[in-house]
Amino acid sequence: MRSNSRIRSFLSFKRPGIHLCCSKFPFIPLLTFLLLAASFTLSQEKMQSFRSSGADEKPATVLTVNVNEVDLAFAVTDKHHRWITDLSEDEVQLRDNGEPPDSVRLFQSRKGLPLRLGLLVDTSDSVVLQFGFEKDAAALFIRQMVDPAKDLAFVLGFNQGLLLTQDFTGDPRALASAVYKLHLAGSTAVYDALDFGCRKIMERDRDGSSRRVLVLLTDGEDNSSHLMSDQLIENILRCNVTVIVLHTDPQPNEASPQYKILKKLTSETGGQILWAGNKKQMTKAFAELSEQLRNYYFLAYHPAQFKNDGSYRKVELKTTRRGTHIICRRGYYAKRLD
Repeated sequence: MRSNSRIRSFLSFKRPGIHLCCSKFPFIPLLTFLLLAASFTLSQEKMQSFRSSGADEKPATVLTVNVNEVDLAFAVTDKHHRWITDLSEDEVQLRDNGEPPDSVRLFQSRKGLPLRLGLLVDTSDSVVLQFGFEKDAAALFIRQMVDPAKDLAFVLGFNQGLLLTQDFTGDPRALASAVYKLHLAGSTAVYDALDFGCRKIMERDRDGSSRRVLVLLTDGEDNSSHLMSDQLIENILRCNVTVIVLHTDPQPNEASPQYKILKKLTSETGGQILWAGNKKQMTKAFAELSEQLRNYYFLAYHPAQFKNDGSYRKVELKTTRRGTHIICRRGYYAKRLD
């Protein structure tokens, strides 16, 4: 907001080209001077108002929120885990709470949407064996992934506490350098770190004009978080953030409760778990992640029987093309109108 002072000191006003002369009626030139000054002031204020309306400057951003519109970012792979980029709208079947949408506003394959990325790195003592090559791979990934012209990312290390080594920036070198500033110590608060990252992205991208992604490097063990896993998943779904986990345990137990929570978290938000327990796996996981973030589809639609009641709505997205697999979030929370 531009502050405008309407208070002028006419007695001290000096303007080149204006000459005050004395007469036997001193109030007449004084009155003339005051009228001229007022006219000058009003013309300046009108010009300022005209400029504020957008004649000489770019107008302020106006955020328009369609409360009954849902957007889905999803990726498609074949049975050989290759990314499919030529899917048509006719090959996609969508159900929102069991019903087809009232209308589809947009369907397209996208590669250029700005990225809002959070890199969350487990720095607890349990990842000591993987930490060296983990940092090398993470630094290389974020240096190659972030486009300075449009993307923003941050780096967060976490054990029982959180350490933001680099806030949002589009500088790949600064982000890579921030990865190497991380050091091992303490226990693990995975859920707290994810919740922090989710809220940070939401604050940076309130209008939803970019793709929001959290990349989590961890062995999956959480023993220090204050937030429960169910509440975390709800928070992330409300923020429309995709979570992708690079699991650094060399032999993860898929039957363990911790692994199942991460599996549910990634499935619900449209992400996945990639195994990264050794240097070869880590390199492959980051390469696959880069491809997924660059090759995806965007679908915006108006659901049928929609209510702004804050309720959870289930999403089912399928394709008629044989031998394919869709990676997409499984649901969302409707906006609530207070």
